[in-house]
Amino acid sequence: MTQLACVSARVTGTERLSEHLVRVRVAGEQLWTMPWGEQGPGPRADAYLKVLVPPRRGQLLDVDVSDVARWRREFMAAPPEQSGWIRTYTVRGATTVDLAGREVPELAIDVVLHGDPEHGMGPGAAWGESTLEGEDVQLLVPTGDAAWWAAWDEHRAAGQDVVLAGDETALPAVAAIVDGLDQGVRVQAGATTCAPPRRLEVAVEVPTGGDAATAAGPRALERATSSPGDRALRVRLAGGTELSWTWLPREDRARNLALELWLWARLCERTRRGWRRAEPETGSAHGTAAEDPEFVWNTASTEGRGTYWFLAAESSGVKSLRRMCVSAGVSRGDISFMGYWRLGAATE
Repeated sequence: MTQLACVSARVTGTERLSEHLVRVRVAGEQLWTMPWGEQGPGPRADAYLKVLVPPRRGQLLDVDVSDVARWRREFMAAPPEQSGWIRTYTVRGATTVDLAGREVPELAIDVVLHGDPEHGMGPGAAWGESTLEGEDVQLLVPTGDAAWWAAWDEHRAAGQDVVLAGDETALPAVAAIVDGLDQGVRVQAGATTCAPPRRLEVAVEVPTGGDAATAAGPRALERATSSPGDRALRVRLAGGTELSWTWLPREDRARNLALELWLWARLCERTRRGWRRAEPETGSAHGTAAEDPEFVWNTASTEGRGTYWFLAAESSGVKSLRRMCVSAGVSRGDISFMGYWRLGAATE
């Protein structure tokens, strides 16, 4: 069966969640082609899709999914002002809505509104900020019996402690992971039920304090509490997982600094508790992707046990976080690390 489809959907609304984050909702009959399984539309951890941003507003692109490799080569070879852009976003959440008298899936896509002083917003951020209700959008999505495009391993996390660290671009994925656990939604259609994690320690570095908004995080934060002098918000998820969530507003500090300090504190704390350090590794069986400057992405070994480390941020930042973990004795096979974007470079 076909593993990928180009589908059209209608923008059903937009919502500003925080200073630098906007939620775009899209719905349509063709979204039923996604592999929802018997549970139906809902959060799917860090599952992602690709948004096709046309060069002119309202334009629809001609996509040949019968030969995606050839189509992509031609697409990337053409000037973007003629071909448009491809941008990757997390399925932040999904439900069903009535659209023109039919029940159809509706996806929530959270878009970070970031750019740089010289070039301004990129095409994805510009689309998220300017798209209007009623407009059409094209998406590349998994379909048929395909697996979701995701790095989160619910089986690796089952019954374990999990540490998740990311920047604002990873916030939708991290929040979707928590929402999925809280609602008991499986990542893969037809997957056997597995135990939830024992504990989740989460930190997300965001641009400003205005981005540390409950609306931008998982729904569980609405019932979370904090203690005096403790930055973490704490709540027990429906499945029993203990969640500790920390916002790290960057403000005027260097990117990733707050995240690195938070992660190092977690590593030191575990060492004080007598955590057994992994033996030094001579090979890089689980880390070869990190050496490719164009593709910083690798997942933890499914055979691992113990704490599961899930790191997602700007590529150079996530490599630094991974090095910190390894230097503190964490086995490479226990770390999933994803460079969601590259500073100063356009990525899909």
